[in-house]
Amino acid sequence: MFRFNINFDNSFQKLLAFLYEHVAPTSIKQPLFIHVTELKKELRLELLSDSDLQKWLNGEIRISNEQRIATRYAGHQFASFAGQLSDGRAISLGEILTSDGKRWEIQTKGSGMTPFSRMGDGKAVIRSSVREYLCSEAIYGLGIPTSRVLAIIIGEDKVYRETIERSAIIAGVFASNIRFGHFEMCYHYNRQEVLNDLIEYTRNTFFDGVSVEEMLAQIIDKTAFLMAHWQTAGFCHGVMNTDNMSILGITIDYGPFGFLEDTDLSHVCNHSDHQGRYAYDNQSSVAAWNLKKLLVCFSDHLPNERLINLLNTFSELFHSHYQKLCQRKLGLTTHESEDYQLFGSLLQTLSDLAIVYTFFFRQLCNYDINQINSLSELWNYYEKNEELMVWLSLYDQRLERELSVDIKRQTEMKSVNPKYVLRNYIAQEIIEEVEKGGNEKLKNWLEILYSPFAEHLEYESYSKPSPTEKKNYSVSCSS
Repeated sequence: MFRFNINFDNSFQKLLAFLYEHVAPTSIKQPLFIHVTELKKELRLELLSDSDLQKWLNGEIRISNEQRIATRYAGHQFASFAGQLSDGRAISLGEILTSDGKRWEIQTKGSGMTPFSRMGDGKAVIRSSVREYLCSEAIYGLGIPTSRVLAIIIGEDKVYRETIERSAIIAGVFASNIRFGHFEMCYHYNRQEVLNDLIEYTRNTFFDGVSVEEMLAQIIDKTAFLMAHWQTAGFCHGVMNTDNMSILGITIDYGPFGFLEDTDLSHVCNHSDHQGRYAYDNQSSVAAWNLKKLLVCFSDHLPNERLINLLNTFSELFHSHYQKLCQRKLGLTTHESEDYQLFGSLLQTLSDLAIVYTFFFRQLCNYDINQINSLSELWNYYEKNEELMVWLSLYDQRLERELSVDIKRQTEMKSVNPKYVLRNYIAQEIIEEVEKGGNEKLKNWLEILYSPFAEHLEYESYSKPSPTEKKNYSVSCSS
């Protein structure tokens, strides 16, 4: 047992034991420490050498006052109640309180079987681990609420997925790992005492002791805010089951995610989603559906009418957050009632013409009013289609009405329209290097993803439309 001055405050473990099980991790073989993020310092884990940090995350050593638990939750998957799901390959090592009062839970994924593994092996593969590692930090770099990552380790265990692959562990970091599914587990399995305990714990620990009704109002608003950010960033989560929804409105459980390339509004990034339930343009409505399933769990705490009224606030909240973000993407500083339609018609035009989402908005940052040729780089890839010319004419009129100044607007737009996002083919290039034990591409790309609005001229080619053969990768839940 290592004794370091780490301020663990394992509050979830103080709840009724129905919500978790104590577990023992399974160490991966021949572990290789690939990378550790800046969070090591923020969490005051710099007291640990990288070697000791690797051993702790791999379950080879223990730290005093840590915990090793897997939590129990249920969930709706693809609109059907799936019963108990829980942490089948994830282990919480503890909650750290930092000097500024923040709470951070460290959870390893790929640490072996738990009581909830069902038919699974409890392991993770390099491919999915690298993708989650990169995208957690990419979403953070975009300013979108998200879980973070601390470190990634790869090993030599054989893991059976679509093919035989090698093992990996990533250490995730959350303000809280509580999901809609934790409440569903208590409610649908008639554990009222546990549900009451969980509600009080959540209310007091993460919502400053507000009333249950106010807590739910905040959860709804945080979820609406997150969906608005996903949509304006062109991000597709891919598997928005209720067990993958955070009560703090943060992005969790990166699996078959993807960023829009050709602006297909009905894009489905998960090839297991045969009905397109989690398509890009369905994400906000699915979030509302998931919130409805969460509010059911509070039917003994609030009258049904008040729950319905709470749920009905989601649409207005989402559209309010979304419209503000859309206006920023277009460089608008004043509000007009037609702005939402202006942005919507642009999305439809980009979809009709299959124009790359991120690339277009970054090029629009260079636009001079009434100067079509100021988009010269865009015209290197796309024709001056009449539909797009009509939209630019409307955009000109809108900018003129608010007396927009080109240079000022362009600078502000470049601070909200990223030049780089984590396209799947980029992630694949990094995966291939990590599988060989390297990390240079991973380190370099993390620096880009932490500052995706900067120019990074040496990586200019990655800001352009993807090569045809590398475009629109479809990935699975195991990805």
